[in-house]
Amino acid sequence: MNNINCEAKNCLYHKGKSTCTANEIRVGCSDACCCDETKCSSFKIREAKAKNNVIPT
Repeated sequence: MNNINCEAKNCLYHKGKSTCTANEIRVGCSDACCCDETKCSSFKIREAKAKNNVIPT
């Protein structure tokens, strides 16, 4: 995919400044009336990486 601009920096597919690397994009919210009511259903949370392989408690 080209020219997909993503601002969800905590998404697994977010790379660099604003690049989406997902193989496909699914847009959710079937009853949206305007663009602000839509959402990316392809979003997956990026898990935080622990420093030095130590998970904070």
